[in-house]
Amino acid sequence: MTARLHFVIVLLLAVVAQAQVVDRMVAVVNRRVILESELDQAARVEFLLQGKPMEKLTQTDRVAVLERLIDRSLLDQQIVNQAMLDPTPEELEAKIKEVRSGVPGAATDKQWSALLAGYGLTQPDVEEQLTSEIRILRLIDLRFRGLVRVEKDAIATYYQERFLPEVRKRNVAEPKLSEVSDKIEQILMEQEIDNLLSGWLKTLRAQAHIEKMLPAAPLSGAGAGP
Repeated sequence: MTARLHFVIVLLLAVVAQAQVVDRMVAVVNRRVILESELDQAARVEFLLQGKPMEKLTQTDRVAVLERLIDRSLLDQQIVNQAMLDPTPEELEAKIKEVRSGVPGAATDKQWSALLAGYGLTQPDVEEQLTSEIRILRLIDLRFRGLVRVEKDAIATYYQERFLPEVRKRNVAEPKLSEVSDKIEQILMEQEIDNLLSGWLKTLRAQAHIEKMLPAAPLSGAGAGP
């Protein structure tokens, strides 16, 4: 082996070893690996959509993001055919417009592109995360929405004990129960679905094999903040 060939091989091995160190595993969920790059991307997308600078990211935030990725992985594993629950291109485009409207300084395409670059993200990064969220929400709806029934007594109780006190704090006119009953029913239905989802996730976690290897070091690299 020539010295030149030996040098090239050593250099390639060094690059591979470096890549393996950089994109390490942070969790395994039923043999499904979650990489640090996935955690990095998820955290950046969350902070972008919440309007938070990346330099404010803490280890507590990273742990919380990882827990959400674990939950997402557990729920993804319950989907037989993911493509059936994926949004259409038109639905995804509408969702992007919706989330952009809630992000400060993202009114124009130029501003949006600058924000993405500042967070070290691309448009496909955001689309990937939103697609996953939509898919999971549709799974939850399919599993639970048909099971939830909200009684009229529960709506009336919420109106008297929760809704009216909030209205009175704001010193505005009190709407009649009939005018807000549909809205209250939707609130109570979402609360019950959240309760059912929490119970399901507890069961899935109890039945799953989950390993966590989250490193202590914070996120670093280009695009650490806008």
